Amino acid sequence: MAFRPRFPGKPERKFDHRINEMIHIPRVRVVDENGVMLGEMGADQARAIARERGLDLVEVAPEARPPVCKILDYGKFKYEEKKKKNKAKGKQHVQELKEVRLRPLTGEHDLSTKLKHARGFIEEGDKVLFTVFFRGREQAHKEIGREMMARIARELEDVAKVEHNLSQMGPRMHMTLMPKPGMKLKPKAAAAPKDGAAAKPAPKALTQGVPLAGAAEKEAEETKGTQDVEPKG
Repeated sequence: MAFRPRFPGKPERKFDHRINEMIHIPRVRVVDENGVMLGEMGADQARAIARERGLDLVEVAPEARPPVCKILDYGKFKYEEKKKKNKAKGKQHVQELKEVRLRPLTGEHDLSTKLKHARGFIEEGDKVLFTVFFRGREQAHKEIGREMMARIARELEDVAKVEHNLSQMGPRMHMTLMPKPGMKLKPKAAAAPKDGAAAKPAPKALTQGVPLAGAAEKEAEETKGTQDVEPKG
């Protein structure tokens, strides 16, 4: 039977609502399991009706005067509430930090491609960390990186705003963009390809969530055996 009386000397279960004998207000307004308003009555009478129907008396509006109680199966009610919460939680967007890597000599075509990918990330609700890496004598021309970052901010200003402005750490220059507040987000692309199609390789120099800590060692490894390139212009 759904009716759950309290027993002296035993600890009560933790409930999100006052139910059955937990309801101490002498008079309540009652709604039955079919949504029919039964009206105001004594709490004892309401409990008796619920017990006769094999259900619980649940206080659903404690702030009302008198409080509103509903006759229902509390176990089923909690199960349905949990299902709704899990469904809502599944629809929540989990924001990620994507990284787009650039070089001072990145060509116009590659830059446009990377801007397109960055726009897609932002429209799906993710933040984007732009990193310009300077090698050798390129470090004497940081203005190229600053101009590139300014262009990126301009071209994405319709969907993004600057979260962390331009900063420099050794041979790396960083800027982080985030989606504009209130922007309607696009659903994220499926993680796996459909119909057994082969997954396409990620675009070069595009990574997900690369932490800044330890990045210098990673970049140093990548530059082994390379020659310094004098930037054009």
